[in-house]
Amino acid sequence: MGNAREENRNRPALATLIGGAVFIVGIGLTAVSWWFLPLVAAAAVVPGLLREFGLLRDQDEFQRQVARRAGYHAYLTGLIVMFAFSTAFRVETQLEAGFGEVVEFVLIVSWFTWFLSWLLSYWGPQRMAQRLLMAFGFVWLLFNILGNLDSLVAMVMQSLLAAPFFLLAWVARRWPRPAGIILILTGLFFANMFDTFERVFSSDPFDNGAPFVLVLFIGPLVASGVALLLVRQEGKIEEQSEAA
Repeated sequence: MGNAREENRNRPALATLIGGAVFIVGIGLTAVSWWFLPLVAAAAVVPGLLREFGLLRDQDEFQRQVARRAGYHAYLTGLIVMFAFSTAFRVETQLEAGFGEVVEFVLIVSWFTWFLSWLLSYWGPQRMAQRLLMAFGFVWLLFNILGNLDSLVAMVMQSLLAAPFFLLAWVARRWPRPAGIILILTGLFFANMFDTFERVFSSDPFDNGAPFVLVLFIGPLVASGVALLLVRQEGKIEEQSEAA
């Protein structure tokens, strides 16, 4: 029974993985045209709708419990963000963000909360943090290589900035709590470096995209750090499925 559960933990449903990949790519494509937003919406809801109508039967009981738990976390986070924005609009009348942008932001926050909770339930905090950090490292590496094709020196120097992500991925599996503290501090460092909080609470926060930087870049780092701090024993993956 335990082996079957561990096997399921390491094998998320293919439809959900495809939907997640399309969602993330679609968010990036909205910078080109907002006509890609329906693609984002389809990626977020189609797998779930197909399962609810019985047209897609790719989950066992454990996977359904993971989905319900992640959905509840997304629901709670969406409520918190929506109430926070509602309070800001009522109290700070100088905020000028459009209603559509606020709704889109809440939807993205909710989806990423669901996604991180879903990954946490399958992989546990250490493996999730390790793989997210590896993904950050590879994206940073690719970004700097493609952005400095005309200068080998700049390419090498800026690509070295990906090394801390790979180092933290190694540390997270062996010393989760220290890695968790470092991840939270790293997220706060980037937030300060990009003036994220100052820009989020500016008169027009969506004009500079700061809320999306907070969710898509800083959010996963801080969330992974908090999850690592909750690991009960260093060097072991906490069984999140017991709480699912």
